[in-house]
Amino acid sequence: MSLAERVEYAIKPDSIRAFALKIDVSEGTLRRILKGEDPKLSVIERIATQANVDLMWLVTGVPVDCKTPSPVIQQHISLDEFNEDFVIVPGYHVSVSTGHGAFNQSAEVARYLAFRKKWIEFKNLDKSQLVVVFAKGDSMEPTIHNNNTILVDLSDKKLSEGLIYVVRLGEELYAKRLQQNFDGSVRLISDNKEYKEQVVMPNELEQLEILGKVVWIGKDLI
Repeated sequence: MSLAERVEYAIKPDSIRAFALKIDVSEGTLRRILKGEDPKLSVIERIATQANVDLMWLVTGVPVDCKTPSPVIQQHISLDEFNEDFVIVPGYHVSVSTGHGAFNQSAEVARYLAFRKKWIEFKNLDKSQLVVVFAKGDSMEPTIHNNNTILVDLSDKKLSEGLIYVVRLGEELYAKRLQQNFDGSVRLISDNKEYKEQVVMPNELEQLEILGKVVWIGKDLI
């Protein structure tokens, strides 16, 4: 379920107008959320409180009690508690190719993902430098699959041997392992051995930009 679908689920059986009145927002605001617009966290907190659904589930789609099949649970997490325990990372409507590349003309926030603040601190990451993008293609399988979610640290652009980075090569975005050769050239290596590695020669390096290091990959098991 998308955020809009979860909100639609939560407000039932009320009409959009009736529920908007209950949480003291305009009907237009609620309709825009249901059409996919990203709401303020304060509005999401009002929706969760009024609908008696878990805030964590409403924001991320994952219930606090993962054994509970229904998203409606008794325990309520306040906005203050949520902000204290979690970091919200923007997920951009950008496809990072793990195959032959994909041209991206826009970078719009499509959704937000919540990560535990303790994990962010343990990894020594700066939350303001984190973004989420989405993988396309199969050249990084079995490490990264098509449509996997990728967390990227934009502050880490220093090439470390064998790690996975999101790079821009010309007008295309890639998620690849990088390796620098003695002559200054850089190899873009795929985990899927059916794909040949790409080599960016020293005189072509101005076309290569390291955007950030991949620090986490979210995978669907089915």
